[in-house]
Amino acid sequence: MADINNIKIKLIQKICESDNYYLLSSFLKNFEAKSPDIVAESPSIFESEKPMTEEEVDEYFKEDEIILPSEIIEILKISEKQIENGESFTNEEVNAYFEEWLKD
Repeated sequence: MADINNIKIKLIQKICESDNYYLLSSFLKNFEAKSPDIVAESPSIFESEKPMTEEEVDEYFKEDEIILPSEIIEILKISEKQIENGESFTNEEVNAYFEEWLKD
């Protein structure tokens, strides 16, 4: 019986030292199992989470209304006018500009 007492003491020490939630909860499940011969497997992450309902998905991906300051709205209006007037650059033109700029 000395061996069992040593095992109990070592188990208690290891339990007290552990901060591993999954290990400790699995250990507890094993002791609470109806049959002492059954070793419970650790639960899958996916089994621990229930699927979201359609309403929960909609709420999760719902976009909040963004209210921009008037200064930003004015800048955007100016940008739109510049685009309408052809005052813009293509991606290739911008890339060429910066390639030349980086050479200096």
